[in-house]
Amino acid sequence: MASVASLREHLVEELNDLLNAEQQLIEALPMMAEKASRKELQSAFRKHLAETKTHERRVSQALKALKEDASGKTCEAMEGLLEEGQELMESGEPGALLDAMLITAAQKVEHYEIATYGTVRTYASVLGEKQVAKLLEQNLKDEKNADKKLTAIAEGGVNRAASKEWHDQTLKTMDVLQRGAQLVGQTVGGAVRRFMPAQASDTGSRGSRGSRGSKGSRGSTGSRGSKGSRGSTGSEGSRGSKRSGSRSR
Repeated sequence: MASVASLREHLVEELNDLLNAEQQLIEALPMMAEKASRKELQSAFRKHLAETKTHERRVSQALKALKEDASGKTCEAMEGLLEEGQELMESGEPGALLDAMLITAAQKVEHYEIATYGTVRTYASVLGEKQVAKLLEQNLKDEKNADKKLTAIAEGGVNRAASKEWHDQTLKTMDVLQRGAQLVGQTVGGAVRRFMPAQASDTGSRGSRGSRGSKGSRGSTGSRGSKGSRGSTGSEGSRGSKRSGSRSR
């Protein structure tokens, strides 16, 4: 950056910066109006486009009044602000949220211009450049009015609508999650109900098999012992007595 030797040189540099800033804004405002959903916001952008073209002419007149030519320098501050605004425009779907983001980007631009026009207007005034100061004062007034208009649009409905969009989306997400949880619960519950009767049936069948052990009573010792009574000692003894009786005869 070249060294600045006087306040007048600094004023000229700032005017060249503003000239390019207005030229960049002239290209950006139509896209912002196109992206806006709310008609009131579209109208505000189109109105400010017409004002911005007038601002460019006034800055050119101020440079001529100072007998200076436009340097063609690029306003890096405006370039950065508009790039940020472009990213916002590309990141959102049409609706209240995008309108709110457009107002954010536009008000950042307005605040930059308000600060710069206020400064150069003061410089021109203290340097005794009354014509230049008057031109810059008119631009400053327009920028302040544009900023107030954007605030009114935001507070008049855009912010509330964007908030409602968020709440509605949150509720929708929660509803989807709850339905998913219910579906999972029903699926698990059904699987448990199908499993439990099968398990109970299996346990019952195992118990009935255990009762077969009663078959062992068929071969009990007591029943077998009753068969042995056919060859009891008592019967054998009666046979012996008959034999001894015959011998005595």
